[in-house]
Amino acid sequence: MTTNNDGSFDCGHEECQEEEELKSLYLTRDEILFIDDRLTMMIEKEGRAENFTTVLPIAATGGLPAPVDLLDKIGMAVLQVTDEYYESDSVVSIPVTPTDLYMLREIAKSSLKLNGKFVGLSLKRKIYKLLFEEEYKTERTFKRLLADVNLEGEPSKSDWSEESG
Repeated sequence: MTTNNDGSFDCGHEECQEEEELKSLYLTRDEILFIDDRLTMMIEKEGRAENFTTVLPIAATGGLPAPVDLLDKIGMAVLQVTDEYYESDSVVSIPVTPTDLYMLREIAKSSLKLNGKFVGLSLKRKIYKLLFEEEYKTERTFKRLLADVNLEGEPSKSDWSEESG
């Protein structure tokens, strides 16, 4: 991931080169709080070789440096899930770009639990589903079609009948 001159980020993925399409990431209360606890605000440094730093040292916190727009989205979601009228089994929709998803992927460690749930794995699945669902479905369908095609010329199980003996 690189920082562009305008302060935006380039994740290196082809889809991110164009205008980034917003997708909806549906998160539970635990997932939102998990994300919020692992992000740290990215701030621009002036007069140094590196373009940005973070408020808290990354090595000490394990936090992901995040731009303010992503922090704003997560912050609004935190307010929603901590509101007195929030229903505990509800989900909150957050508008995200592919770059946001790749950034969140970095904190979605599949072995991490929160309140007895594998929140990291749940996040990772949601992130990858938004990024690759269409491609995955196409590949899976293609593999199923290939499995049905008999390349060796032998009759498939569906061609056998009880009468043929």
